[in-house]
Amino acid sequence: MVWALGLTVRNYRVRFLFMDSALLLIMIVGSCASILLNLAKGVQKMKVKVLGKGWAMFSPPYRRDFLIWLGSVAMAILAAALYSLALKMTDKSSMVSALGGIGLIGLVLFAWLVLKEHLGKRELLGVGLIIVGTSTLGYFNVPLTKGQAYNLFWLGAWLAGMALFLSLLCIYSILTRKLHGFAFGALAGNLIGIAMIFGDMALVKSGNSLLRQFQNVYVYLALLFSVSALATTQYAFWRSTALVVVPTINTFMILVPVLLDYLVFGTALQAPQYAGVAVIVGGVLILTTSREELLLEKKA
Repeated sequence: MVWALGLTVRNYRVRFLFMDSALLLIMIVGSCASILLNLAKGVQKMKVKVLGKGWAMFSPPYRRDFLIWLGSVAMAILAAALYSLALKMTDKSSMVSALGGIGLIGLVLFAWLVLKEHLGKRELLGVGLIIVGTSTLGYFNVPLTKGQAYNLFWLGAWLAGMALFLSLLCIYSILTRKLHGFAFGALAGNLIGIAMIFGDMALVKSGNSLLRQFQNVYVYLALLFSVSALATTQYAFWRSTALVVVPTINTFMILVPVLLDYLVFGTALQAPQYAGVAVIVGGVLILTTSREELLLEKKA
């Protein structure tokens, strides 16, 4: 018994030290996509008010802010392309979505190195949790032994249920002028998560071909949901603080593909991987609710 346990532990150590190069590449591409997307969201939050200037935003002195905002949109589009590439290389869209926390680490390092903002113990704890959660996802990943297939019934049920719930939540938010950040952040996060699922379905239907996927409707649904998420994010930033919007978006964009992976594709993560997802969400919430971030939001 002791010998068998020792052999199991040694096997896991070998697998961790010599992580499959394909899995490592997936995590690198997905992390780059996440970093780009989170940096884009940061810039969009800083410059979104320029859209309220109307035609004047195309002329000085607002043109520079508009071009910076437009550059952040280009970053988001590039992030979407990288997410699509990462989805092509894996059999679990939830693996890619869970890397969303890595982008916040890039945002924290950018704030520390470029903006010279304070990096305290709370921020380091959040970064550490995200690294541990992401490492857990990769360490316990087991490739599927059979091809993917999707169930349209459960996808339709999720879309109908979320459409009803989020519509009521957003209407309540508009009428009462409360919960704008959470309501529209949740909507944006759901749209991004569903776009990932549609992107995965497009690849499955096309036989995992990046080019042939444009011959089926799912890739265009993914694009539609992505563009809708971009527009919703701008509205959320306009009416609320990044302190509320960013963690809400990131939490839903991580959790929605995890749930839909199981409902639509019948794909389940390993038990430790679900724990890793929970740790990542915890790190996201810690990073985006720190006292320093709260003070910065109040000053803005």
